Order: sequence, then structure tokens, then C-alpha cells
Amino acid sequence: MLMLTPHRGLFRPARLRLAGLVYLIALLNSARGQDTSTSMVPRTTSEHVAGSAWWPTKGTAPRSAYAGSAACAACHREIAQLQAQTPMFKAASRAEDAAVLREHPNLDFSEGDFRYALTRQNDRVTLGIENKAHVLSAPVLWAMGNNQIGQTYLLKKDDTYYESRLSYFPALSTLDITPGHSHKLPATLLQAVGDPQQPETAQRCFGCHTTASTVSGSFNADNSTPGIGCEACHGPSAAHVLAARQGKGHAAIPFNPATLSPRDSVDFCGACHRTSADVAVDMPENLGIIGIRFSAYRLQRSRCWGASGDARITCMACHDPHKPLVTDTASYDSKCLQCHATTGHRATAKQAPACTVAARDCASCHMPRYELKIAHTTMTDHFIRVVQPGEEYRR
Repeated sequence: MLMLTPHRGLFRPARLRLAGLVYLIALLNSARGQDTSTSMVPRTTSEHVAGSAWWPTKGTAPRSAYAGSAACAACHREIAQLQAQTPMFKAASRAEDAAVLREHPNLDFSEGDFRYALTRQNDRVTLGIENKAHVLSAPVLWAMGNNQIGQTYLLKKDDTYYESRLSYFPALSTLDITPGHSHKLPATLLQAVGDPQQPETAQRCFGCHTTASTVSGSFNADNSTPGIGCEACHGPSAAHVLAARQGKGHAAIPFNPATLSPRDSVDFCGACHRTSADVAVDMPENLGIIGIRFSAYRLQRSRCWGASGDARITCMACHDPHKPLVTDTASYDSKCLQCHATTGHRATAKQAPACTVAARDCASCHMPRYELKIAHTTMTDHFIRVVQPGEEYRR
């Protein structure tokens, strides 16, 4: 019998820790006496999912309620074409469709006496591991990640998904240890494959990398749509598509995230990009620099974010989820100047003082990039603040 061990990766099942409890109590105390319906009290993603008609990763709707992005594109062609170029749309693929594995059909890696081979042949991807006289071979089913930073692979034994011990990193043009996995040599071939995923961990993983992997409350990745399509954010839209085809105007309009309050807007994106409440509850106290991956949590740490949020610094105020990610920092200056004056150093009720150093490339100083060594990349810190020269990453 296959014995499952707790997942040691970055996304562990939620466990309430003392530091997280203290953090939440402090936030709740700060909201004491205020109407909780205005979203002043921090809510975890689980609470949002349970209390909302629609929220990312919610899986109560039946599969028949989904129309698919192609149906949306019939009326929203330009938006759909742009969204198909985004990292979110490419967040996952079936292994045989992964561009990385088409371009690199033979990938090798060695550690100690273990020899790994990730090969693609005739639309079949296989992970082979050899340790002295022992050999293991298993099909790879899914490729997670759009390969801007890396790509991790999922295998399956019986009903258990395994997150591969090895991931592909474009900075290296080869395989290396998956972030969150131990660098200690495996003791067995099965350990060399990777970490077994507990059911709730696998469900959450697919919920943020695919569309409609959980329907009618039941998780089934085999029938999911790879990547984050229209309905992953706007909710099941078959009724809307049918109404449009029948000429019934705007009947059954899908959910529009633009209608959310600033705090709920960031929490909405944080369903997959981790909110401060999520981090407080299910992340270790010594999270360290790996927390830079959770952009919603980092943004909510910013002093300018405020107790109720500010519509000028939500995720969607700077990033259009329907368009490819803009990487030029200077292009965000206009967003910064929505809050900051261009001259003068006195703050007003609606405007922060002008920067004393520069009026362009604001993000390059106030949202610095830090090296994330375990992922062989650098990432932008969304904790907006005055950063001193040489200042290290701060939790």
C-alpha cells in the first residue's frame, strides 16, 4: 500500500499557527466597532469561497453551467485573443501539449546515484529514474506553470498526484530541484519522483492553474480546462451565452470583479495569489523571502493600502488581467502618480507628497526586485514602501 506523507512543498494544508492567530486578532481588533459587511474584517479565501455566490476556486456549479472560453470569444473576440497571451491563460497544460517539453524532448538530471530522464516521444511524456540496478518509469500528466520562471510536473499513482521533485527553469535551460522540496538525497525511487499531494492540496493546485477542475463539489482534474480562462474569474457563463445567442440582451450576466470594493478586489486576486489573511493562517512563521511570490499579501502590507483598501492600488488598478503582463517599470509611473503629487512635499487627504528623489521609474525603487534563489529568478516585491539602498527583503 502506498503510504502518504504530508506535503512538504509551498502550499500546505491550512493549519492555524500562533503567529497567524495573533496577526488576525490584531486585524480584527483594528476593525472593532465597524460594520463587517464593508469588508473591514479580513477574510481568508476559504471564507470568501464559502460566503460568496462566486469566488475563484469555488466549485459548486455543475459542469453544464460552464460554456468555455471559446464561447465567450464569439462576442468578446479582442479581449479573448489578448487574454490568451497572458501568463494566467498559460498557467497549466497537459504534458503532451507543454511547449517546454516539445522544445526540449530529452532532459536529464543527476544527483548522487540517481539518474533522471524526462522524455517526450509520440505525444507521451515519461519520467524515468535509475538508481544503481533499480529503474522506475511513470507517465507525466500535467505541466504546471507558464515557464516564465519555471514549470513543474505532476504524475499520478492510483488516486494520488505527485508533484515532481524536478522542475524546468528557463534561466538554467534544464532541470533542477522544485522549490519547496528537500535537497536531501531521496531514500527510494518513489521519493525521487516527488512529493505526494494530499487531496485538498491537489484540488487547490488545479483550482488556481486550470478552469472547472472542481464541479458540483467534486474534484476531477481530468475534465478540467488547462489554464485560467474567462470563467475562472467571471464564473460559469453557459446561461449568459445561451441568452446572448437567443437575443435576450444582458440576461444572466457573469460576475464582474470590477464591482468589488478595493479590499475585496485584492482578496479576489488573492484567492490564488495569497492574501495577508491566508498567509497568517496557513503559512509558517518563518516564511522568509518565499513570501515575495504572494503579491496580494505583499500589497496589503503596504502602508498606503490602508484599513479598507484604496481603489488606486488594487491589483487590477495596475494590471489588466485580460492583457499580457507589462514588465517595463516606467510604464507604471502614471499609476503611482494617481496617488502621489508631482511637486510639493505635504500630504493631503487624497494625495501623498511628491517623491524627493525622482518622478519616474517609481517602482524600481519602491517595489524592488529580489533574488529568489530556489526558483533561479528575481521577483518584484509588491510591498510598496520607502526602501533604503541595499535594504534586504522584509517580511
